[in-house]
Amino acid sequence: MKKYGIIGYPLSHSLSPQIHNLAFQTLNIDARYEKIEIKPEHFDNIISQLKSEGWKGFNVTVPFKEKIIPYLDEIEPVTGKIGAVNTVKISGNKWAGYNTDYIGFIRPIEKDLKRIDCALIIGAGGASRAVIYGLLEKTNIKCLYIANRTKSRARQLLKSLRNSDEIKIKIIDLAEINSIEQPVDLLVNTTNVGMGSLIEDTPVKISKKFINSIVYDLIYNPKKSKLLRLAESLGCRTINGFPMLLYQADESFKIWTGKHFPDKVFRTFLG
Repeated sequence: MKKYGIIGYPLSHSLSPQIHNLAFQTLNIDARYEKIEIKPEHFDNIISQLKSEGWKGFNVTVPFKEKIIPYLDEIEPVTGKIGAVNTVKISGNKWAGYNTDYIGFIRPIEKDLKRIDCALIIGAGGASRAVIYGLLEKTNIKCLYIANRTKSRARQLLKSLRNSDEIKIKIIDLAEINSIEQPVDLLVNTTNVGMGSLIEDTPVKISKKFINSIVYDLIYNPKKSKLLRLAESLGCRTINGFPMLLYQADESFKIWTGKHFPDKVFRTFLG
């Protein structure tokens, strides 16, 4: 039996095993997908151990999407630009890194891409790298705001991503979000604020000025984060992170098996 898994911490909220195992079962693939929860301080030792255990592939989630890179033997060119890995394919002893997050992120908003002129991204971690790459490559946005607690991390993030004189990119503090004068078409939370021990928190308390914005929270457990509940109370259109999770998982599955998820997976999890 082939072994696949998800590496991250914490993983109590993860639905990835249910999704991938249903796909393996439906397609009669002799494989199993498991959670591999690693405390950050044990990451180096556990990764070295996994290299000798016969795994065939991994998904990688918070907080290891960047930390996994030095352990890879090769990285897909797009993934190199993004600077974060969420999928590892293992062939023999060779570990190859990919990023399917940007594809998963774009799919739920494909019909809206032409009307997104200005976007606001909250956070500057591995997930935000994929989100920003997707927006820069797949939309014609004219302005992009990146809000993070530390501006230096946001500046570092932008160095590896495509820049253009035609796009206004501004890095701001979280406290400055409600001071943005330009209408924001898309607000995306890429942080973990709103889940786990932070479930009663929100990365920012948005005001009525965002009433015409799409508010997209990459968190999917809970289904409605505090940010999304606040956005709905203002009349905003909201999207949680579950469709992104499913579509990026589908792309990871194809990298590993050469096949997309069967329809049963989408019917089961998207309804």
